[in-house]
Amino acid sequence: MKKNGDNFISGALILSLGGLLAKILGALYRIPLTNIVGSYGMGLYQLVFPPYILFLTVAQAGVPIALSKLIAENNQLGNFDRSRKIFRVAFVFLGALGAFSAVLMASLSKVIADLQGNPETAQAFLIVAPALVFVPVTNALKAYFQGNMNMTPSGVTTVIEQIVKLIVGLFCAVHFMPDVQKAVMGAVFAITVSEFGSLAIMSAVYLAHRKKRRVGQISISRGDVKSIAQQIASLAVPVALGGFAMQMSQVIDSVMVVNLLTVPNATQMYGLWTGPVNSMLGLPIALSSGVAVSALPGITRTYYSNDANSLNKSFNTAMKLTLVIALPCALGMILLSRPILSLLYGNLPEAEIGISAMLLSLSGLSIVFLAVLQTCVSVCQAVGKPYATVIIVSLSIVVKAVVNLLLLPDPQINIYASAISETLCYLFAVICVIIYLRVKVGLKTDINSCVIKPLASCLVMSLALTPALTFASGFFDSKWGTLLLIVLSGAVYFAVLFALKAFDPSELNLPSKQKNTR
Repeated sequence: MKKNGDNFISGALILSLGGLLAKILGALYRIPLTNIVGSYGMGLYQLVFPPYILFLTVAQAGVPIALSKLIAENNQLGNFDRSRKIFRVAFVFLGALGAFSAVLMASLSKVIADLQGNPETAQAFLIVAPALVFVPVTNALKAYFQGNMNMTPSGVTTVIEQIVKLIVGLFCAVHFMPDVQKAVMGAVFAITVSEFGSLAIMSAVYLAHRKKRRVGQISISRGDVKSIAQQIASLAVPVALGGFAMQMSQVIDSVMVVNLLTVPNATQMYGLWTGPVNSMLGLPIALSSGVAVSALPGITRTYYSNDANSLNKSFNTAMKLTLVIALPCALGMILLSRPILSLLYGNLPEAEIGISAMLLSLSGLSIVFLAVLQTCVSVCQAVGKPYATVIIVSLSIVVKAVVNLLLLPDPQINIYASAISETLCYLFAVICVIIYLRVKVGLKTDINSCVIKPLASCLVMSLALTPALTFASGFFDSKWGTLLLIVLSGAVYFAVLFALKAFDPSELNLPSKQKNTR
């Protein structure tokens, strides 16, 4: 029988819902954490992430994505023993590379903190370093299941990981206050604890899976290791370069914002941008990222079946699902930025909520661009064109850095330059990658199905929002009013989407009206 996970949309939705729940938990975590440690404390906390994610990118070196693709490819060709060997080699390699990265970041902790202009973060890099060992190994296990088109373990583990971080982080933050630095260090410690918990859960799931399937032992020769290493490297290197470039962009951002802003509270402004604002931007991105992750093994299988029509259909299904998720989220963030932030970050001063709301509105469109970019990057990897995205992403980062360099020192623009540069960066990247896929791969986007129908649904949703915001702004500015408005907007959007028949039965793996045959 065909498993539910074998359907692309069901797999994408499992990962998307898991990612959304994880991001909601992350937002629920950051909201009280921001209220506990304040905007300066959040600034310290957020300064840790760009270097940490950069080292994490090195620690993984693009191997989990390559592993997922190679397992899906070999399964499609019937080479199941080869898939197991690839997993074994990748697993050992990621463990060793993670340990190396952890030692390297711990050794450079003071140097990194000094470069960021805030020596107080040096201790945080030491605390979070062990996570660089746990995460790559965990993601190897997730990639194994994803390559086999089973997305459930990844989705569930991601949610549990966030629950652990929330409980441990808030406990430590409350315990160490009013010492802001110690409270932030406690929140950073929660990252390491949660990643260890994630590794423990995925290991247990994998061992149970092996026991259930009664998988026997396999022998791996030196020749196997060499050929597998070459295969992994050919895919992982461009993925790693692209990921490294993206994370280097965040590191550059953390350095440029704090050092180029001409206001005295630069760290506080950075805390607002990377704390409340990025938390909100991250929610829809987490939801749409499930499409990108699921698209890689799914489109890989279609690509190796040598069916151009099916490949183009799979590509359009992925693009459509991405835009169906991202467009209403972006519009909602733009139109409801202040009510949403007031609802979630009510303890922040009114002036800081105003700044955050403007940042969120300015960067709302970046949700659409980044979501589409993620899916297109996965498609390029699936069809064996990974280096193209490395070049495109690198050029887009140059665009972002130039805009930051020009606008951040201007006291009139201030921190808003970060939102402007991020939106332009992802817009540039999306335009380039869509043109590339059309010209070099022959993938054509179905504008009517992928863009016009979701956009029309969004326009109807915005028309429903306008009278409420115009004539009943007092009520909808309240907490319950904001929640009601979000629910009503979602209901209108999906009702119109359903009426326009955005997805056909074959995409949803539903029976058509034609007579079924056995």
